Amino acid sequence: MVRRISGVLALLAGSALSASAAVHEVYPEHHSPVFSAEREPIAHIRSGDTVKTRTWDSGGKDRDGVWHIEHPYRYPVKGNPLMGPFHVEGAEYGDTLEVHIDKIRLNRKDAYTTFAVQPGILNPGEKIHDTNYGMGRVRPGRATLIPWDVDLEKKTVTPRLRPQDKSGWNMELPARPMLGCIGVAPAPPGYQVRTSGPSGDYGGNIDYNDIVEGATVLLPVFAPGAYLYVGDGHALQGDGEGFGAGVETSMDVEFTVKLHKGKRLRIPRLINDEYLVSIASQPEFNSNMDIGVRSANSDMLNWLQDDCGLTSPEAHMLLGSVVEHKIVTYYGSIATLMKKKYLPPRCHQFGGDE
Repeated sequence: MVRRISGVLALLAGSALSASAAVHEVYPEHHSPVFSAEREPIAHIRSGDTVKTRTWDSGGKDRDGVWHIEHPYRYPVKGNPLMGPFHVEGAEYGDTLEVHIDKIRLNRKDAYTTFAVQPGILNPGEKIHDTNYGMGRVRPGRATLIPWDVDLEKKTVTPRLRPQDKSGWNMELPARPMLGCIGVAPAPPGYQVRTSGPSGDYGGNIDYNDIVEGATVLLPVFAPGAYLYVGDGHALQGDGEGFGAGVETSMDVEFTVKLHKGKRLRIPRLINDEYLVSIASQPEFNSNMDIGVRSANSDMLNWLQDDCGLTSPEAHMLLGSVVEHKIVTYYGSIATLMKKKYLPPRCHQFGGDE
C-alpha cells in the first residue's frame, strides 16, 4: 500500500509565472530490494515535479522505530530498502535525469554503524579491538553494530560507546545527512535486475557523501520511464565509507526532477555550489581505484569540452593543474572534482541556459 498526497506548486521566475509542476507526497509501506524496470512504480512524475517521501535505514527501520524487514535476514533479503520506483514520463534511453536534492532531514533519535572500520582498508594484521559490541544491541542476530544517538535539535550524532571504550573525550560530531542510494533502472532495460548493494553507471548504492541537501545528481537513463529509486540515508559518513556503512538512519527526503532529452552521460555526475563532479561509480570488491580514476577523469575531460565549450588544450590545462579527487568508496568508486570558479558560467549547471 502506498499513501500518496498530490498537489500543485506554482513556480515563480522573477515576476513571470512559469508552468506549474506537481508535488507528490509518497509514503510507501513497502520497499524495493533492487534497481529494476520490472517493479511497479509507486508514482508517475513529470519533468519539473517534486517528490516528498521518507526512507528507512539500511536494515528497514522507519522513523517510528518499526522494522519492515525480518531480522536476522532470510534469503533472498539483502541490500538496502529502496523507495521507488518513480516513473518519469517521457524519459528514454539517451536522456539524462537531473535530480535536485531539495531536502534531506534527520527524523529520528537513533542510528548505527559497525563497531570498527573494515580490516581491508588497513595494513594486514593491524591490531583491532574486539568488535563484539553485544548481540542484538542494534539488530537481532548481529553483535558487531554500535548504536548512535542523534540530537535532532543540535544536528549532531554521538556513538554510544561503553564505559570501557571511552578516553574521557566527548565525541559529538556534526551530522551531514546524505543519500547512500540514488539511481535508475540499469541497462538493458526490462531484463537486468541488480540488488541495491552495488553501484554502477546507473547510480545505485553510490555511498558518496556529497549527495547532500542542495546537490544535483545527474543520471544516464537506460529504460523508458527511467525508474528512479532513493534510499539508504546516512546521518554522517567519512570519505571512503570506512565502516562499510554510514551512520545509518531514516530520513525525510524531498527532490525535484528535470529531464534532459537527448543528452547522454556515460557515468553519474554531481553539481553543487562549488564543484562539477564526475562519479566513477563501481561495484564494491569487483573494481579498483585505477579504473575509477581513469573513468572519472575521462568523463570530466569530456564534460569540460562538450558541455562547457572549452577547447581540448583548455580542458587538459585545467585537468592537469587544478583537478581534485575524492575517494567515494575504498573499493573502487572515485570522484573527479573541478571547481566552478575556474569555469565559464555557462557550465555551472547541466545543460547551460536551457
